[in-house]
Amino acid sequence: MNIATTSLLENKKGRRLITLEKFLERYTNREDPLKYEWNKGTIEKKNRATNRDQFLIVEILMDALYVLKQKNVRGIFGQEVDMYLPTIDRTQRADIAYLSHEILKVSKDNRPIVCPFVIEIISKNDQINEVEEKIIEYFENGVQVVWVIFPRVKKVEVYTSAKNITICFGDDICTAAPVLDDFQISVNALLA
Repeated sequence: MNIATTSLLENKKGRRLITLEKFLERYTNREDPLKYEWNKGTIEKKNRATNRDQFLIVEILMDALYVLKQKNVRGIFGQEVDMYLPTIDRTQRADIAYLSHEILKVSKDNRPIVCPFVIEIISKNDQINEVEEKIIEYFENGVQVVWVIFPRVKKVEVYTSAKNITICFGDDICTAAPVLDDFQISVNALLA
């Protein structure tokens, strides 16, 4: 679908559809207890699931990223980042994503983005099949590294493709290469 099409369309069931452009304009900066994803013109609402575990993980990630900033690496880790996945014509909201300086500049204009490094944090509400589908969809759309963090069992799965996975526990080092070559952290440090 061309995002420059009219703002509202109707599907076969007579429901009003919204273009990706209007979705990004209206829903990406909402501050309410729901998260919104765009799926071929319809809006899917889910409960926002950010919890204290995620805040602590983001803080630790930001501290580790700060070390790289001294080497002129520019970017941030964002929570609940909307990405447009063109192969399935929908948005997907990542728990955490690395937004380089270049991606931040593009996203400022509400243009669809795909972040190269994405992190999903597994909570008691997550369905493993949905997470596995997300991982495949991420790689089909340009994501280069996915971490799946299991806080309860203190495990991190590091994917560099839908087929290539490294499972990390304890002092094992998780890396974000090739996106951030020098970004490394142990599971123990990440889930302290």
